[in-house]
Amino acid sequence: MQNMMKAYNGPMRFAHRGVAQKAPENTEGAFQAAVDEGYEGIELDIRLSRDGEIVVCHDSHFARLTCGHPTRYCIRHLEDMTWEELSQIELPYALHLLPEDAPSFAENESLATVPWRLLGDYEAAYQTEPRMARLMRFQDFDAWLSRQERKITVEVEFCVPGMMPKMLEILDASENREHYILFSGHRDIIDDMQHTCRLQGKPQGIRLGANIRWLTPEMKDYIRDLDLFEVGLNDQKYTADDVKYLNDRGTQVLSNLGDYPRWWEEMCRTGALGFKTNYAAAFTKWWFENNG
Repeated sequence: MQNMMKAYNGPMRFAHRGVAQKAPENTEGAFQAAVDEGYEGIELDIRLSRDGEIVVCHDSHFARLTCGHPTRYCIRHLEDMTWEELSQIELPYALHLLPEDAPSFAENESLATVPWRLLGDYEAAYQTEPRMARLMRFQDFDAWLSRQERKITVEVEFCVPGMMPKMLEILDASENREHYILFSGHRDIIDDMQHTCRLQGKPQGIRLGANIRWLTPEMKDYIRDLDLFEVGLNDQKYTADDVKYLNDRGTQVLSNLGDYPRWWEEMCRTGALGFKTNYAAAFTKWWFENNG
């Protein structure tokens, strides 16, 4: 995959929900692939079960993740289910993996961020790809991270408010604190995270972020007094001057999904710390072809 004559020294590659070409998103197989393939980071999503467990999952229900597969509980909402119930859900590989090649143009990005190849014949695909994945609790993910010889930076996206006390409880006992960045793209959740850390204290090593998307004057005012290691900004919506503005204030920039070569070229010029990507392998190949 890489030109062995030159070491990779580009922006940090955060595999978005893991490597979704290798296993269903937000599952151990997808995360393990990111470590095995040498990427610098993982982005994952968390929600809260009915019985108070932090579960690694982006969607509030499972229609997209199980479409075509008759697993139990697939039409219920995560917040209404216990972890015992959630642990029984099967997440199929068949028709649920992303293609290897990245889109060529920005307008195709929205189709590439989720496995919409579900339009195929699931029963036929299952005959050749019968593997299933399972959901993880965040505490299970943390234990998985502890077992890795090569640690990786992990962006943890909070999809609902109210999880910070439970998260801090887990992280207080974790040996991986310095590897986590906790963030959200919703202002009410960001405010909840910041407020909880001010009240309870932040475990040493933990970093906070906010996916603000656009560095508008209103957003500059909003983040001025927040404790932020990084912010997320959308592709084509920021410049090297915006990165410098934030860096001068002690905040790093992570580019949001922009998985097409025209943005990759621009992103490498901005000086951002890294980026979330659904196509880490395709980007890496592109990077060596253009920087080798």
